[in-house]
Amino acid sequence: MAFYGHVHNYERTCPVYEEKCTSSEKSHYSGTMNGTIHVVVGGGGSHLSNFTTEVPAWSLYREMEYGFVKLTAFNYSSLLYEYKRSSDGKVYDSFTLHREYRDVLACVKDSCAPTIPAT
Repeated sequence: MAFYGHVHNYERTCPVYEEKCTSSEKSHYSGTMNGTIHVVVGGGGSHLSNFTTEVPAWSLYREMEYGFVKLTAFNYSSLLYEYKRSSDGKVYDSFTLHREYRDVLACVKDSCAPTIPAT
């Protein structure tokens, strides 16, 4: 996941690789993504910015509202992503990510198990 904030609006993409969606899923991602979810969270501070009139195929959700993102991590392998408008605090876009946990910082070459089960 990549976050950007310079443009003053909100937009989330599907997992993208080489300008194409790698998954048709929109709300729950599990395992290897094969792409990056790009998120513009710029709905704070200055004036809001307009979108282009053409909506790209990789754009899943976009709006011109003041808002913020809340991330909630559960154990070592699950993440809840929520976009909320500042005006009412309600969730307008959300998804979950789930991946098996692997502590790559605790491993040395050829000594790390493929996954470490979350507890």
